[in-house]
Amino acid sequence: MAIEITEFAQVSISVSPTGEAAGNFGILGFLTNEADVITPTERARSYTSLASVGADWATTSEVYKAATAFYGQTPTPKDFTVVVNFVLAQPAVLVGGGSETPEELIVSVAGAAGDLTVNVLAGAVTIAALDLSGVSPTYADMAAAIQTLLQAEVNGAAMTCVHNGYQFVVSSGTAGATQTISTAVVSDAALALGLTQSSAKTSDGIDAGETAVQAMADVDVKGIPVVALVTSKDYRDAAFADDTGNSAVDIAKYCEASKKIFCNTTNDLTTLAVGNTNVASKLKALTLRFSLTSFSKDVSAYPSAAVFGRAASVNFSAVGSTITMNLKQVAGVSAEDLTPAEFAALRGYYASAVVQIGNSSNAYTDSRMASGSWLDTTHGLMWLEDRCGVDMFNLLYVNSTKIPYTQTGINTAAATLERSCEAAVRNGLAAPGFLPDGTYLPKGYIVESVALADVPVSDKGNRVYKGLSFKMVGAGALHEIEVAGQFSE
Repeated sequence: MAIEITEFAQVSISVSPTGEAAGNFGILGFLTNEADVITPTERARSYTSLASVGADWATTSEVYKAATAFYGQTPTPKDFTVVVNFVLAQPAVLVGGGSETPEELIVSVAGAAGDLTVNVLAGAVTIAALDLSGVSPTYADMAAAIQTLLQAEVNGAAMTCVHNGYQFVVSSGTAGATQTISTAVVSDAALALGLTQSSAKTSDGIDAGETAVQAMADVDVKGIPVVALVTSKDYRDAAFADDTGNSAVDIAKYCEASKKIFCNTTNDLTTLAVGNTNVASKLKALTLRFSLTSFSKDVSAYPSAAVFGRAASVNFSAVGSTITMNLKQVAGVSAEDLTPAEFAALRGYYASAVVQIGNSSNAYTDSRMASGSWLDTTHGLMWLEDRCGVDMFNLLYVNSTKIPYTQTGINTAAATLERSCEAAVRNGLAAPGFLPDGTYLPKGYIVESVALADVPVSDKGNRVYKGLSFKMVGAGALHEIEVAGQFSE
């Protein structure tokens, strides 16, 4: 028998973890008050194509209309997330995560599979020795059978059970914020239906009158990623009074604080004349950096969804990929026939629109945010913040030993930040130029770091370094060109 080589030479290779991926800055959220598709437990549902939206929502729904505008752009965007604002009272809901086919469930959920016990506000509701073997093998019929058995119990008289095409959904039946429901007690039947704690989710009941801001706040609590937000036409202009949590101004303030781009649509004709008070003028007065207003005379259209659909296609990892939305064609959006005076008034409110230009051109202009800045700058800086943060995290995360708190370690962190900044130059967000104080940055940026000798002892003891910073010059974009000519005979 040969002696193993490891008796003389042993080799052990460690594998670094895969780094954190950069964020997705093409996710459009659509806020609607259309219910019956998404439960409060889910709150939001993500889609990647118009076909997937159509599988859940009627073609006459506002969701489908907005999705059509979004997916109608070229290159085709991908990520569309529907968020529901529950204006009617909702019951407590238990949403299962089972994955068995109806035929498999028939076998799994037989009398010997055990009880199905769910606790609601009124107390425990138990179906003893749940048996679905006599039920036709369809999710709908199984859900109906479970509902009948739940309602037969004294405390479960109002309870319902349906299958939404993905999971079993059990509700308390009675609506209101006082309603509660628990995941099912572990049994073979509960496990097969996906109703136990390991695979199910619950949500308490909701009182009538939930506001749009409350709905979006719940999105944040659940950690659902949304980069930009478009609302159903029901929330536009003066549909709700300010400070109610439902107005466009309230939603804009929420987006500003949560760093989401609010793609506001206005149908208010007063934005075509100077000196008026309207949503666009209010957002401008608030100098909101994350609010973009698009005007349309068509109250049923969703130009803002189309505009962000075009912006969502930017690949920030590519070379020269950033775009300005000014003078971009936006498919599916009718051009506004405006007079020069109306166009000037619109621009005065920092509002934009698809307009007729010259004899045959239709294009979106100007893409100015309510603060006077630009959509491409706001969108790009959101990406840059994420890129810097992810690169710094991965520097610490994938290192198999450690980054020492030495000058060498500080230099390593500074070099990582330089690579992040270089990516901004590469995609066209930044470029060589002058800072406001006249300093010329040949790279388009400069990274500065505090030397180890100047770091407070407390920071080193806490293993925190606060001395990295950078300055950057934006590449900007040409939106207008003036030419002065002189002709001599």
